[in-house]
Amino acid sequence: MVKLTDVQKKTAVSKYAGRQKTIRQLAKEYCVTYEQMRKIMVKAGYSNGLKVR
Repeated sequence: MVKLTDVQKKTAVSKYAGRQKTIRQLAKEYCVTYEQMRKIMVKAGYSNGLKVR
């Protein structure tokens, strides 16, 4: 299992927030599973593409 650095996580969240990429596309780009990337987005406050915090 690949672990992302904090910088990679912030970059991925930024791309997702800017609607540049989907979770699935980001998971493929960073070589992690969909579930890992989804957890990163949920932890950043996103649920179904919307900021919840």
